[in-house]
Amino acid sequence: MRIIAVFLTLLLLAACAGKPVVKLYEGADKPTSQLLVVRVPMELEILMINDKAVEGAAQVFTYGNRELHLAPGRYRILAFYKNLFQINADEHEIIKSDPAEFTVDGKAGEIYQIGFDKPADLEAAQAMADGFRGWVRNEQTGEQVPGEESALVLNRGFVSVLTGAAAVTEANANSVAPESGSATPAAPPAAEAPAAPADSGYLDLLKAHWNQATAEERRAFLQWISATPAPAP
Repeated sequence: MRIIAVFLTLLLLAACAGKPVVKLYEGADKPTSQLLVVRVPMELEILMINDKAVEGAAQVFTYGNRELHLAPGRYRILAFYKNLFQINADEHEIIKSDPAEFTVDGKAGEIYQIGFDKPADLEAAQAMADGFRGWVRNEQTGEQVPGEESALVLNRGFVSVLTGAAAVTEANANSVAPESGSATPAAPPAAEAPAAPADSGYLDLLKAHWNQATAEERRAFLQWISATPAPAP
């Protein structure tokens, strides 16, 4: 267990040395006055933005806030709480919550902070993780809006769809475009909805979260797969 603790410490130090700014727009670099900046605390791991698994945005255990630099507009950010608590010299526990959805609709030059009321200890973190929501705050106006429960559940590091979850449109993208329309766009008629395989979202979700899973989580998943009977043709 001490070896695991040392490994986690080294992993944390390596992550701390990483650059905390993540560019998520296309084209040449722009000043922050022309961008929407979203700050994310180190305990939150981003799963998707606008139904896309975005490379670089999901990095966890960075030092302090990491900044997402985006083109101005509306974004739905799906993130979950993940933090390591030391129980004693030989034991630790990682607390994870189900993902919550944070909506940011910002203009150029605006800064938003995604956050939550930080738990004081392991027991408080366990309680918070059950029904985690958090909040989004406009740093200029001070307006704070609570996050919403998503249609996803986190189980052993892998995400399962419960109800109403949109399919991931692209996995491991390097940038993400804002959503078009207002914060509450009207739903398109059913006849105009694009057709897609029923299980496309499941596969992309699994691919996206496999990249974020620890070696222990991957091993447990593979053991479960090997013990699960194959479906009948």
